[in-house]
Amino acid sequence: MATRQSGSRPVAKKRKRASRQYQTHTRTVVVREEAVAAPANSPRAVLMRVLLRRVAHVLEDLAAKAPREVLEQALGEPDAVSGVAALVSRFVAMGSTVAADPLLDAVARGIRVKAQLLKAAGGTWSAPQVAAALGLSRQAIDKRRTRHALLAVPSGSGDYLYPRCQFTAAGVIPDLDRVLSAFRVRDPWTQLSALLTPATTLRGARPVDALAQGDVEGAAAAVRSIGDTHEDGAPSG
Repeated sequence: MATRQSGSRPVAKKRKRASRQYQTHTRTVVVREEAVAAPANSPRAVLMRVLLRRVAHVLEDLAAKAPREVLEQALGEPDAVSGVAALVSRFVAMGSTVAADPLLDAVARGIRVKAQLLKAAGGTWSAPQVAAALGLSRQAIDKRRTRHALLAVPSGSGDYLYPRCQFTAAGVIPDLDRVLSAFRVRDPWTQLSALLTPATTLRGARPVDALAQGDVEGAAAAVRSIGDTHEDGAPSG
């Protein structure tokens, strides 16, 4: 019995260390967010501090109760948001009952789906990066987005991110605007998901790849019926 207890101590220490690291990371995020706040006594700043305290409490509760492997997975994610999503998702998958909002898992799953979509899209460019790549002004890029000549997803900070799958070394994939105009839904996350999903009408090819190969009509036809069956299936922005 003594040998078993002795052998469990390193594991317990590692778990506590990982928990402290994750809690420290969440506190760092909170401190950074507070540093961006407007005047300390403004209504927005007060609301933000209350929200951040609640969020920090939930994260610390989750981190304190998480098994070692869950903490390691969360810490292995590429960014803090994905780490939190992984933490919540794993807890729910394990059937754990934690003191958290019942909608938290749905939010976490939505975050992970969006992160996976952006990864499948080859990453994203900001509006200034797109402007520099295309040799256009920022205003011109915004106009292309609003008239559906470019696909952009909201970043959460009031700006937009442009999936790189719509660009080539020569610029924008030709006739992208025709395919984007064929969508019956306007949610950009739904559109991105459709462009990256293999279509039976394209013999398993993704619409974005078919478009890049010059099959404009095939790509447009593949996305045109998305509103009939998948409008509610993609994460909304």
